[in-house]
Amino acid sequence: MKRIPLSAGIAWIAFSSFFCFALVSSKIGNISFYLLMLLALTHAWTIRKNGPMLGRWWGQYKWLYVSVAGMAIAILAHEINQGTVQIRSYDNASRLALLGVLTWAALLMPIGYLKSLRWTFVIGTVLATIKLCIATDFGHYREGVIDFVPIIAYSQLALLLAVFALLSIVWSRHFQVFKAIPLAATGLVGLYNIYISQTRGAWIAIPVLVVLACITLFKQVSMLKAMLWSALIAVFMVAAFSTTNIVRSRFDQAVSDIHLYAEKKNLDTSIGTRFQLWNASWILFKKNPWFGVGQDNFPKALASLSEREIITPEAATYPHSHNEVLFNMATLGIFGLLGILAIYLVPIYYFLRELRHQDRQVKATAAMGLGLCLGYLVFGLVDVMFMWRICDIFYAMSIAIFLAFIIRRKEELCDV
Repeated sequence: MKRIPLSAGIAWIAFSSFFCFALVSSKIGNISFYLLMLLALTHAWTIRKNGPMLGRWWGQYKWLYVSVAGMAIAILAHEINQGTVQIRSYDNASRLALLGVLTWAALLMPIGYLKSLRWTFVIGTVLATIKLCIATDFGHYREGVIDFVPIIAYSQLALLLAVFALLSIVWSRHFQVFKAIPLAATGLVGLYNIYISQTRGAWIAIPVLVVLACITLFKQVSMLKAMLWSALIAVFMVAAFSTTNIVRSRFDQAVSDIHLYAEKKNLDTSIGTRFQLWNASWILFKKNPWFGVGQDNFPKALASLSEREIITPEAATYPHSHNEVLFNMATLGIFGLLGILAIYLVPIYYFLRELRHQDRQVKATAAMGLGLCLGYLVFGLVDVMFMWRICDIFYAMSIAIFLAFIIRRKEELCDV
């Protein structure tokens, strides 16, 4: 029997702990991240003479590793313009910028270890949903924050974990019912999670995720057929959910909010506040197009707009724009815009390229990566995901696992 190095076991524990418990405990995310950093750097030092191996892995995805440093670069550009550089400003952005190191840690694991992580997706989804059920009394009332994560981001991350579990059905060499059933059921748990969380932003992403699921789970399904299936499933879900009080009330509230905003009767509704913040962010960007007002100065800038009666005092109390792109444009200018687009689009390009691979396991993993990136992009239309540390770590950890799996699977195919 081939002996597995200790480093592989440590990497597996760190990644599995994160995906199982990161939404349950505020400490797990940082502990897992720093453990993987230490492990990867230690391992790289011990084999520093083996440069070609590191170069081969780096060369395949080098622009992806560079692209996720986009926000860190944007923050640096802003601070150089201001004449002050503060280390704390890079706390969240550094999690993304170190994707290459996380990928190195993930590559310490053999493919069997990587495949077993799908059960951590299941556990993570279930635990997150149980916690949400307790916090909201099964959807009877809506908490703004679930412990240490805003409910919107919380439910969206749980949905992505469920999607990862569902798509990982394909990681088995042959279809096995006893494995497929719990993985498929996890997908339903994820839907229940966003249902009781009443998170409308997550509902928007469902058609995109369904298309990816159809392409992945069914052999030789064209994009057109996948979109048709997605449309049918979306119609079914709308019909089913619209009969429930939660979805109906949230939909009626959205219509009412838009109506009140259009007639200027109440600007401080949930959607009305978003409209105000989007307009305010655009105004701030136009005034500071290159470097933005800075993330620390954003509340002060909103307060100034409130004094000029461009937005209401209530809207001026929000910490962000409720739109990822507009927030980065307002706070970091054109560098922020390029940085956030790079974080979205460059990984999408790489995963889309792998989606055409003939091997179903590589294809499924690429679909997971696409689901992650497209999910964050869609979520970012009405929220700011990367403002929260757990979201930065989740994005980087997930991409690292998917890249490592694709690399290991291709190596496995070459050995056959």
